[in-house]
Amino acid sequence: MEEGSVLTSSVPDVRIEEFQRFESPDVRVSDFQIYRTEIVRKNGKMREWTESLVSTVVFVLIFTTFIAQATQVPTPSMVPTIMVGDHFFLDKIAFPGNFPTAVRDWLPRRQIDRGDIIAFRPPSTANMTTPFVKRVIAVSGDTIEVKNREVILNGVALDEPYKIHVTQGSLSTCEYCGPLTVPPDKFFVMGDNRDNSNDSRYWGFVDRESVIGKPLFVYWSFDSLSPYEAGERTWSSIAKGYFSVAQHFFTRTRWFRFGTMVR
Repeated sequence: MEEGSVLTSSVPDVRIEEFQRFESPDVRVSDFQIYRTEIVRKNGKMREWTESLVSTVVFVLIFTTFIAQATQVPTPSMVPTIMVGDHFFLDKIAFPGNFPTAVRDWLPRRQIDRGDIIAFRPPSTANMTTPFVKRVIAVSGDTIEVKNREVILNGVALDEPYKIHVTQGSLSTCEYCGPLTVPPDKFFVMGDNRDNSNDSRYWGFVDRESVIGKPLFVYWSFDSLSPYEAGERTWSSIAKGYFSVAQHFFTRTRWFRFGTMVR
């Protein structure tokens, strides 16, 4: 080393008293809390599956009873508006026929106007149990008369672009009726297929309390090969119908009817 040189060091010049002292906390193992992240299942698999199934069934029952329901018209009474084999959703919100009599006065009610298509429970005189779907022709207070296949509403011939007649020749007795005044909370209804419809011309007015909904739109339409069977169907008949649908699904589905609004 040469004379006069200065020895330097890279170590910082820190005094021992400048160090800070850290003491570890006195914590015992028993003071720690244990958290479990896994889900603790108290119920068995069968009970869990049963609860899920019951919840689903209850939801479906409430939805189809009070909100919307998939349905169809098995007869040609509403042709050409509704074809036999059209499957559509039925709007059931706020229609009195879906609720017990005791609570109907406390619930809101939908307005029903002339020209509306409604679904309702048939009157006892119709000798039917399947809900009907018809068009409202007259409402409470209206005077209606059917004469020579023409509907006269409040003294004026009604323009009905939706109706059809499929028979010719002599008129049946049901094509003459009235004049009648529709009572309060009643409706006079008819099918668009006037020559093939069991409606108010035969059994009278529809009570508002029996109305269960309005059709919305067609979600599927199938042109069945089998004719409509009135009354209770046998298991063999039901199985035959499903087999026919599976066999002819693509060839007999009316694809052009998808999404058709019912009005």
